[in-house]
Amino acid sequence: MAQPSDDVVSIMNRINKPLHSFFASVIAAVLSMPVLAAPSPAPESIQAVVEADVQAGRFAQADRAIAQVLAAHPDSAQAHDVDAHLLADEGKWPLAQAELQRAERLDPRMEFERADVLQAFATRVQQQVQAGPVKSSSAGLIALASAFILTFVYIMVGIFRARKRQVGS
Repeated sequence: MAQPSDDVVSIMNRINKPLHSFFASVIAAVLSMPVLAAPSPAPESIQAVVEADVQAGRFAQADRAIAQVLAAHPDSAQAHDVDAHLLADEGKWPLAQAELQRAERLDPRMEFERADVLQAFATRVQQQVQAGPVKSSSAGLIALASAFILTFVYIMVGIFRARKRQVGS
């Protein structure tokens, strides 16, 4: 069998190098695609997942789970309702109200949740939003602690001076 000439080998090498790079790029892109990642749960099943995370105190994990579902199903009233409940559990009342309103716009009947439970939740969210942010009592505690420390120092200085006078006399 005849050996290919040097010109043919040279041409083949020039063609193969870009093809190798091209196929390597395609393979790398395919392997890094998020399509291969775990699919996000359906809006119908996310409520149990989020509730379990909240009960375990894993709010960040619950936030990530609902964010994935909302990214995959942005028009799901149920997903927005679950997000509203999660935001309420986190004390983010204005955001919870916005998510609840979005869910109601997407599905005004919201048949996936009992009417009495939905009404109670909506009322609680409205009350919390109207009440405004919780006032912090830390400023009062700081003032009280400062007064205690100053009183303690004043008494200790008085005791120290009284002993010094007794020793000096």
